[in-house]
Amino acid sequence: MYKIVITNLPSFYKINLYNEINKRCRLLVIYTGDRPNGRNSDFFDAEMHFEHIFLRKNSIMRLFQLIGILWRTPYSELILGGWDSLPLWVGAVFSRRRKCAVVVESSYIESTTKGIKGFVKRLFVKHVSKVYASGKAQRTITDNLGFKGTTIITRGVGIFNYIEQPGYEPRSKVAKFLYVGRLTAVKNLQFLIERFNNHPELHLTIVGFGDQEEQLRSIADSNIEFAGAVANKELWRYYQQADVFILPSISEAWGLVVEEALNNGTPVMVSDRVGCAEEIITPQNGVIFSLDSDSFERELKHICNIDHYNNLRKNISQMDFGAIARYQTECYI
Repeated sequence: MYKIVITNLPSFYKINLYNEINKRCRLLVIYTGDRPNGRNSDFFDAEMHFEHIFLRKNSIMRLFQLIGILWRTPYSELILGGWDSLPLWVGAVFSRRRKCAVVVESSYIESTTKGIKGFVKRLFVKHVSKVYASGKAQRTITDNLGFKGTTIITRGVGIFNYIEQPGYEPRSKVAKFLYVGRLTAVKNLQFLIERFNNHPELHLTIVGFGDQEEQLRSIADSNIEFAGAVANKELWRYYQQADVFILPSISEAWGLVVEEALNNGTPVMVSDRVGCAEEIITPQNGVIFSLDSDSFERELKHICNIDHYNNLRKNISQMDFGAIARYQTECYI
């Protein structure tokens, strides 16, 4: 018997998760083929050691293809990677409710449960008996939808390419800050740049590309550097050279880059709109700020306190990311 997953694209962190699940049970992943823009090409690079199928591009033909796969394949569980495409709805309707589960990775911050969209989501969750929620901010969605089945909090959206934790080494000052991600409005980089323009003693490196790049460059002072696109396998250099990783998003479903930064020994500073904030960030590894100048400045001063900062680095050096990955895998077993 298979576990079947229907999802949109083969991102590296999902492939890592599926490879681990497949070591414990037989897994078939069905990709709908939808790819978002604004990602490095190596975002999709990883070896798949599990059975997988890419659906045809023709929208009608791929639905018939999907139904055919589900009809002839014996499975114990059908795991749907969300509810935002027609193949996912076909899977939910075709499968028996007791065999059907949905992965919820959006947080209540950016995913409404009201109005027509909320009504449609309520219809969807009536077809599933289990929810795999990334964290508390994601579970809130299905709680608000009135879901009464089983909810499992996985504490992650996949397994990134984690490394052995760097050893603890205290630093003498906090001056180098880092952002990694797309350069789009939802990432709130104009806010970040305006704050760092007021702090010429601090240096900010921005890694990534996007439609706001030209505008952001035009308002940035000389203490702000744009590094452009960086391959995923090279990001560790940036994380480990930085003193603090910072993510100021207005809306962020999870924030895998926060976990990557911590894995490289770097304390983090994130907005309270980041989906993993409640699940990952603690007073022992970083700070959380709300989206106003006073809160940002207060937490910036807090994390720049060298004694507090070095305590953060020491705590982070003891985190076990292998155990975190194993826990997430076990959730699906």
